[in-house]
Amino acid sequence: MANMKRVDHGAFVWSSGSSCCVCGESDARALVDVVLMGGAQVTLCGSHELMHRRSPSQARSRPQLREMLSERRGRRDRRSEGDELGAMLTAAFSGDRRVADRRLG
Repeated sequence: MANMKRVDHGAFVWSSGSSCCVCGESDARALVDVVLMGGAQVTLCGSHELMHRRSPSQARSRPQLREMLSERRGRRDRRSEGDELGAMLTAAFSGDRRVADRRLG
């Protein structure tokens, strides 16, 4: 299966590389080869392949791909914004709902 290939731009195939070129993941079960718009073939883990596929702009080279997909912590943290559904789920599964301790003695 590792030799199976499709030659479409942006298409993914089973990986022949040894690790993800963005994060270094080396578990072969999670790796795929991706042909970039510039024609370069790179190996990505499933997470970075998904990010690349969903990206509004497609990388043309390995360095450009690394820049686009690598460290995201500098971006705005959206976890604190929340929404109504998130608040309801948090309230439903939070231990704060308990009224005192229900156990007797």
